[in-house]
Amino acid sequence: MGGHLFIFDDQPIDDGTLPRIDVPPPGPIGLDARTGTPARAHVNIGERVVRYPRQRMGQRVGDGECFSLADGALRNAGARTAEDYGTVAPDLDYVWGSSVSLADLQPGDVVQFRDYRFDREVETRNADGSFTTTSDVQERPHHTAIVERVDGGGAVTVLEQNSPDGSPVTRSQLFFSGGTRRSGNRTTTITVQGRFWFYRPQAR
Repeated sequence: MGGHLFIFDDQPIDDGTLPRIDVPPPGPIGLDARTGTPARAHVNIGERVVRYPRQRMGQRVGDGECFSLADGALRNAGARTAEDYGTVAPDLDYVWGSSVSLADLQPGDVVQFRDYRFDREVETRNADGSFTTTSDVQERPHHTAIVERVDGGGAVTVLEQNSPDGSPVTRSQLFFSGGTRRSGNRTTTITVQGRFWFYRPQAR
């Protein structure tokens, strides 16, 4: 499920075929800042959520599954977890709070993935006029991660475990919007596939 991009003045233009973020019905959700909860309340929760995996870098949390890291971080922060929003089973798309968009993403938010993949190709023009191309692929078939930092341009740094299988808590940069960027003699093209949902943890 790839997308097509047209470039004008070095900016990507979506022709309508890029993957879209589907948001499943979240069921009963807590109040967010727009419906009455003070903004500072989430800041405190978000800080606590991020602190939990940061303090456990290189370790395996619980049974080592990605779910266990997010679940532990939210419980430690005094937030509701997936079990508060419905049934928890190995292949379900979990709900972790109130739905937010990529544009509203903040540290401490949780990302749920389904058949996600990004392809990054970097083409560099050499001094002799030739080109060198390198590529990078990352996949998250069914996964959960915590937002550590929003980098801009669709790039987000996450804290996660069990990606790849069996890995401890680690830091990764992932992309949630495709496009082409040119900088000097380098052109970077990113294609994003699959589905992903962003959730804002809610206080108990």
